[in-house]
Parts: sequence; structure tokens; C-alpha cells
Amino acid sequence: MRRLLLLIFLVCLAVFAGTTGKIVGKVYDKDTKSGLPGVNVIIEGTTMGAATDVDGYFVILNVPAGKYNVKASMIGYQDYTIKDVVVIADLTVTLEFPLTQAVIELEKGVEVVAKEPVIRKDVTQSMAVVDEKTMTQLPINTVQGAVLQTPGVVATDQIHFRGGRATEVVYILDGVELRDPYTGGFDSHIPQISVQETSVLTGGFGAEYGSAQSGVINVVTKEIPKLSMNVKLRTSDMFGVERLQNFVDKNYKWDYRWQTYKTSTGQTDSFIADSILDARQEKMKRLDFLLSTPIIPKRAFFLVSGELSNTYGHFANADDELYSYNNKLTIYVTPTLKFNISGLYTRRNYNVYAASWKFNLKNLYSPKEMTYSYAFNLSHAITPTTYWEFKLNNYTTEQKWDIFEDGSYDRNRDGILNSTYSPIDTFKVNPITLDTIWFTAYPDADSIDDFSDSDNDRKVEINGTETDWYWPELANYPYKRTGDQNGFVTKGYYRLCYHYDIKKTWTAKADFISQVTREHQFKTGIEMKYYDLFNYMADMASGGNVYMTYVSSYPSSYAAYIQDKMEFKDFVVNAGLRFDLFNPNGYVPKDPYNPVTDPSSGGEIKDPVKTSLKWKLSPRLGFSFPITEYDVLHFTYGHYFQVPPLTFLYTNKNWDFSGSFPMVGNPDIDAERTIAYEVGLKHAFSEYIKMDVNAYMKDITGLTDTKRYFYTPTNYYTIYSNADYGTAKGIEVALNKVAGGSGFLAPLTLSISYSFGIARGKSSSTRQNYDYIWAGYVVPQEEHYLDWDQRHTLNFGIGLDFGNFALNFLTDYGSGIPWTPPSRSRVQRINEDRLPYTINTDMRTYYYFNIGKVSMGAFFDVYNLFDVLNINSLADESWYNAKKAYDNDHDGYVGKDENHDGINDNGLSEDHDDLVLAAMGSYRDPTVISPRRFMRIGIEFRF
Repeated sequence: MRRLLLLIFLVCLAVFAGTTGKIVGKVYDKDTKSGLPGVNVIIEGTTMGAATDVDGYFVILNVPAGKYNVKASMIGYQDYTIKDVVVIADLTVTLEFPLTQAVIELEKGVEVVAKEPVIRKDVTQSMAVVDEKTMTQLPINTVQGAVLQTPGVVATDQIHFRGGRATEVVYILDGVELRDPYTGGFDSHIPQISVQETSVLTGGFGAEYGSAQSGVINVVTKEIPKLSMNVKLRTSDMFGVERLQNFVDKNYKWDYRWQTYKTSTGQTDSFIADSILDARQEKMKRLDFLLSTPIIPKRAFFLVSGELSNTYGHFANADDELYSYNNKLTIYVTPTLKFNISGLYTRRNYNVYAASWKFNLKNLYSPKEMTYSYAFNLSHAITPTTYWEFKLNNYTTEQKWDIFEDGSYDRNRDGILNSTYSPIDTFKVNPITLDTIWFTAYPDADSIDDFSDSDNDRKVEINGTETDWYWPELANYPYKRTGDQNGFVTKGYYRLCYHYDIKKTWTAKADFISQVTREHQFKTGIEMKYYDLFNYMADMASGGNVYMTYVSSYPSSYAAYIQDKMEFKDFVVNAGLRFDLFNPNGYVPKDPYNPVTDPSSGGEIKDPVKTSLKWKLSPRLGFSFPITEYDVLHFTYGHYFQVPPLTFLYTNKNWDFSGSFPMVGNPDIDAERTIAYEVGLKHAFSEYIKMDVNAYMKDITGLTDTKRYFYTPTNYYTIYSNADYGTAKGIEVALNKVAGGSGFLAPLTLSISYSFGIARGKSSSTRQNYDYIWAGYVVPQEEHYLDWDQRHTLNFGIGLDFGNFALNFLTDYGSGIPWTPPSRSRVQRINEDRLPYTINTDMRTYYYFNIGKVSMGAFFDVYNLFDVLNINSLADESWYNAKKAYDNDHDGYVGKDENHDGINDNGLSEDHDDLVLAAMGSYRDPTVISPRRFMRIGIEFRF
């Protein structure tokens, strides 16, 4: 099988996600209407172009997404240029060039400005495109922010597309998949300033897209062949702007006040007598930059962009440092041979917040994350209508958090021991020998890294001596946490834990595309992925057991597809078939009821059996029927398969059965499957006003869940399995008006989208069965509303666009998401209640002016403009259920506390005076509330 796949790879060409579009059209004599053969059609400023055929038709393939001027020229005819032609990845732009016979004295050709098509007739599924201008005008600061404006997208603590789980979405940057294969998450950060366009596919996607069930977010970065620079500075901590809060927010003294906490006896504890700040105003500094420079005009150019930010977050200790860089080198070796070398690097260091640790926040863990991607892309046009591409890339994610290395003895997190703390803060313990290491409380001293692997041989160096990964019992570790009688942690560490992981994904892709006829565009290809997974964690649980995680696995996957895009006069068809193969490269026990050689501790699989290869076929079909020039009906049907996040395959790979409820991964788990249907109608009221209506239904099976096996009459372990399922259905309506036309409404921009959706399933979490068995509940088998079942979602944007000045408002409304009220019964009432609705309005206004070729501007953002208190989660379901009855006016506050000073005005017992918000729980957790009103200002410079 491996030899066969290698042979296929060497002789065939394969797929990668779309980063380019297509320009087609006809050149004809304006007077006779006859097609003109041999006309040169070129994209100005590039080496791309084509010549018309005998009927005057032309096609230009492999055009990077962006805005261009396209010129048609022929001896004896006047040149004709269409300016500002917008090319979108995976879509077709159709142009017409009516040429006029030239007059000898006439030197200048005709120039016209391209108009957006009233309706894009080649789109066979719902698709939202957010371009650079939109991201500049709206109060959007990240790619994820643009995604959230798409109908059908729901944001809880994660982003969900049309009722699917968060891991069913894939981000793609310039054809490179940005996904942590172990967690399924998106860990990178794409500098917004480098983005040309973001396409969001929710209704279906072609056969070239794999590894996704619910949605594809395709991000295409800029290619600028000329000298260009763009710099943006923004902050909420400059010139005392945060002080405006005192004047614009009546609730300032309540929301961001210093709190003094007392013990349950009413006496002030000596340790917590000092007041602390529950929440605070954000202080953020951010620099965005982009520089593009030609190396050889029209032949070679280089672009570097980045984002640097330092944020003093809304909650104490919630500080965040982010560095992200995106680079791209483009070289046209010949007019038909092009290659790119690109890279994305992200580094993030941040601290976390936990309400019960508010007196000991510095001893929470501080994760350090890095992701980096390197890609090489080569494309060659064999003929004007046929080309191939090859792409090789590596995507790596890396994370470390270490309570020992980042403890209170190094409170400034610089890796150097501080000199001003008591002896309890100036020693640490060797986690291998448990020997105590003392430090002199004088100037900072270099700390000893008890966990390091400097030569990358996957053995730890302890004071320079290598040892196998091992961690003995740490029950007497001196940094064990202690707390007061209220439950607040006052000393010690969040967890006695060390974690380090690095996951590498190598991808080789190739792609062959040919415009076989005027109507048929043919694609075919394959893809190969090789994974190198390493995950190590030593974790001491609350019961004193030390749990070890050691994963070193090398799975691989392969894919091939074929697709035909048929563009006829009366309809468009996208038909494709995808083949996916996954090799987990693991072992499972022959008998799951007798899985290990030593049932008392586990550790070695008994009678191991090699996992089988997993393969699936995915048909994809889409139709688009233009009814009139202003109306298009489309229909999409597709099967979508996705291997679960690999943590569910390799967790507890060493089959450690210590502890009461062991859980292991299942490398023999199958792929998850979604069958999706969509029907939609697009209608244009005018060239400036358009409406989309879509209805969808999804049948989801094989989702990851857990299953229990008894290996003795009284002992069991839990393993992941494909036992979960769900359904999703809904309707989406979107109305958009762009600036343009005549009259007083010409500068008005308007976007309204409403989504009605129902998401049901057996489980909202892969751990639901495991957690319910642990808690003694009955494991449900029927479907219920999922945690992200937001029934009604409304996005409303309105603005004025005067070219160099704009004012925009963006309002998001979401009906309450479900939650499970506590029950004394073993049968839980899963998601039978709902939180209050949320509503938020953001604003951006900007002004630009030009001095020669230099453009300068300033912008001002206000987030949560009306300072609405939105509850986004619950700190303690039992507390909320017991106390919400005191919220008489259903505003989230306990009691009729009209001035929100924390004191009830309706005569309730003083026991409820300090509750204020029932959702905050007994620890008064401010994270359950979305950020209150805050502001940012910024300036921009570009040429």
C-alpha cells in the first residue's frame, strides 16, 4: 500500500485549497458584435494574460485573489481597459470588451471601472466573502471577528458553524491548513493587515476541501508587486483614554471597584483583608505593519507583515503578549512558471484568571505557545488553459506550561529567581529526587530548569544529566495549595503539573487544473500528510495520584479528488468525488475486556493488534440555476468526513490504570461523518441591494464519545468511540446594501442577517458519558439541545461611507444558550433552561486624507457602545439556580438594584446584598460577563 501511494504521488498531481480565481470573457467588435480572434488580454502590472480564440473568447487561470486592471488590445482597434476587477478565490469573473476601430489621431484608449456582478451565478453554495475594505471599515480586528458576521455562525466559548462542534471547522491560509492535529483547534494568529480576503463556506464545499464537516475559512493574503508600506498603531492606553470611562460609564465604580472579602463568620481574614480588583479597564498596545518591495519589477517581489500587541486584560493577571509575522516571496521565473515561499510565525505568552484564585493569581499557570508554518509553492502554466501546482509545507504547534518553573519565586516570569521573597519562595524541589534546592535571597539568580531536552532526544536533562521521562509521587511537595474557609486559594500552585507538547504536520500537495472546453473546468489531484506528535505531561491530581502522559506517534493520511465545474448558459454544476485514507499507525488490545498484562496498574497492552486503515468516499454536488438576471437558485448536497482530533486516539497511550477512572485513547476510532443539504435563493433588488435566503439540514453520525469496559468485575476503563450523533437544521436570511447609486442614500451601507437554527444531539461534549458515570448520573441516549443551540441570531450593520470618511455600527444579538439546571435525580434535565439573551453594539469611525502618494488617517473604536451587561456563561449552575429567583426584573442583577451599587432596594435579606449577579457565583467571577464598554484609538500611515 505504501509503495502504491508513493508511486501515485510521484506520477500524479494533487489538491490544495483555493487561493486563486479565474477571469473569462469575450472580446468583440462594438459595431458588428462579432467576436475578435487573436486579441491580447493582459492583467496590468503582472505577466498574466491570454489571447482570444476564433470566437473572441478568452480565459485566464490561476489569478491570485485581489483587485486588477485588465486590458484588451489589438492592432487596428482602440485599447479597452476595465479597472478595479475583483477576483475572488475559487470563483469566476466574466468580462466583456467591446472594441472600437481605432482612429489614427486617437492615442488614449477607453477606460471603464468594473462593476460587481449583480449576482454571482457560479456560486453553488452559501458563501460569505469579507474583503480588505470591509475589515477596515467595520470594528473588526481579527479574522475570527470577520467570521462571526457570517449567518449560521454561533460564538459561545468557541465558534460553531450550523450546529456542528467547534473542531469541525478548518482555517486555511494561502492553501495551508492551520490546524493543531492533536486538539483540532486553530492556534495561529494571522496578521489582519496582510489579509486580502476571507471566504467563509458553511453550506458546502468542493471535493478539494477535506478535514472539515461544518465549515471552511479560506484566508488569502496579499501579493503586491510594487513598493508599498502600511503601518497601524492602536491602543486603549494612550493619553489617558481609559480615564474617559469615569465620564461615560455610570457603573464604573461598581463594575471596576476594589472588593474586600470576608470569611463566612463575618470576620475579615488577615490574608484577604486587602482589597483586590475584580475587573479592570483594558490597556492594549498594538502595532500592525506591512512592507512590500519589488526585487525585479513584475518578476520578483517580497512582502513582510506582522502584528505585535501587549494587552493588559479586563481581569487581574489576564495579560497577553502576542507576536505574529507573515512573509511571502513571489518569483516569476518565466511568465508561465511561478513559485512562492511563505511563512507564518506566532508566539503568545499569557496569564490566566480564575475567580477562586483571585488572592493568589501569580501562582496560576502561564502558557507559552508557538506556531510556525513554512510553505513552498510552484505553479506552471503548460498552456494558456492548463496549469499545475505543487505545494510542500510544514505546520508546527508548540506549547509549554510549567508550574514549577513559573511559580511565585519567579513572579516577574523572566526565568530569574527574585531576591525579595521569604524562604518559602526561594526554594524548589528536584521532581526526580525530591531533593530541596535552596537559593540565597540576594540578587536574581538563574533558575535551574528541571525539565529540559536541549538535544531533542526526548530525554530530560536534570542538572545536565539525562534521565527517562519519569515523575515519582509528589504528595509532600511543599507547594501544595491551601485555602481559606471560603474556598479561596491563598497559597500554593494551581496544579503540580508540567506540560510540553510539539506537533508537526508535513503536507505534500499537487494540483492539476485545465479549462478543457469553454464550459468545463477539470481538477484532479492527491494529498499526503505525515504527523509527528509529541506530548508529555506529569500531573498531580487533587487525590494525590500522579498521572503521566507520554505520546510519541506518527500517523499519516492520504487524499485524492476529482472535480468538474460545468458553466453553461442556463446553469452551473459543481460535481466532485473525494477519497480519504487515514493510517493511525497504532495498536489496540485484541480483547477490550482483557486489555493489559497487569490489570492492577496497566502499562502494557496484552495481545496488541495493529490498527486498520480507515478510508471514505465523499461525493459532492452543487447546482446553480439563474432564473433571471437578478435571481439565482442553488442546491448543494455533500458527504463530509473528518478524522477526530488525534488526542482522542493517543491519550494515555501508555494505558496507565492508576486512579479510579482511567481513560485511554482509541487509535482504531473511525472518522466522523456529516451529510449536509442546502437550498438557497439569491435576489438582487438593484446592483447595490441584494438578498440571500438559505435553508439547510445536517445529519451527523460517528461523533466521538466514550465507552466503558470492565476488565475485572469491579474495575473498568473508558475508551473513546464513535457513539455520538446529532442533527442540525435552520434558515438564514441576509440583506446587504453597499455604498453607491444616487440620492441621499448613496453613502448608506447596510447588512442584516438573521439565522434560525436548531442543534440537537446526544452529547455536547466528548466526555459527557465519562463525566455522567463518574457523577452517578444516567447516561442519556436520546437527543437534546446542544450547548451552542442559539435559536435566534441577528447581525445588524449600518454605516455611512463617504470615501475618506466613514462611520459604522455593528450590532450582534443572540438568544439565550441552553444550560442544565441541577437536579437531585440521577436523570439530568439536560439543557432544559436558557440564559438571558445577549446584545452588543460596536462602533468604528475613521478619516483618511492624502498628501501626494501618502495616505494618513485616524480611527476611533467603541466596543459594547451601550455598556450592556451580557451573561455569557455561569460560574456555578447550582448557585445560579438557587439565587436567580431574586432577579425580579430579569436584568441579571439580584433584587431591584436600579443603580447597580450592589445593594438591593426591595427589602431583601442582607444575605443577598453581595450577590449582585447570580451568574457570578459565590466567588464573584467576573469572567461570566462579556467585557463592558471600552475604547481604542488608532492611526494609520500608508503609501
